[in-house]
Amino acid sequence: MRALLGCTLLLTSCGSAGAGNDGEPVEQRAEQAPPPAGPLSPVPVTAASGSPGRTVECASGEAEVFSCKVAGGKRIAICGTGTGTGTGRGEAEYRFGDGEPELVLSGGRWASVPYSGGGEAQVAFASGDTRYVVFSRIVRTNFAAGEPNDPAISDGVIVLEGEEVIGIQLCDDPDVAAIDYDLAEAHFPRADDLFSWETDLAERRTR
Repeated sequence: MRALLGCTLLLTSCGSAGAGNDGEPVEQRAEQAPPPAGPLSPVPVTAASGSPGRTVECASGEAEVFSCKVAGGKRIAICGTGTGTGTGRGEAEYRFGDGEPELVLSGGRWASVPYSGGGEAQVAFASGDTRYVVFSRIVRTNFAAGEPNDPAISDGVIVLEGEEVIGIQLCDDPDVAAIDYDLAEAHFPRADDLFSWETDLAERRTR
């Protein structure tokens, strides 16, 4: 369980966050030489404007792949909803809202990479040209010999239009459930590379 900074999730309410490096050296970028994964394969998408009987939080019997609250009290969740038919994987949904979900996306893919002193997992969902990339990352910030790693820990969603970052929202929740690697593997096909390398905006926002 981790305490984190946050902001609201709706695209209409999040500030624009520019893509690109701020010029400061980040050791793990040397490990991230491959380009980001290409656009997601088409996935079934359901945009829900209220979903009677369904809550954002994962229900009893659903697998909680990820869950957290953002500033303002709304929640993000990725919930395993059952067994996929003929896919060998469980079905899962991305949900956002307060009580009843305001947005529901199905399908998705996941990826993970190790960093020096940490690592990152991402689960990406697509709605047209817009991608919602949920991330959980731990990044070492102190590289002095013999000193503590001083890890920076962040969870949230980065939103992309094509390859352009149009928003990033961080969890603000002492009880955040970071991406569960085993559950992600059980519910999503794996991509070779992360869907965005710009999640370091999480650290740059909190400096």
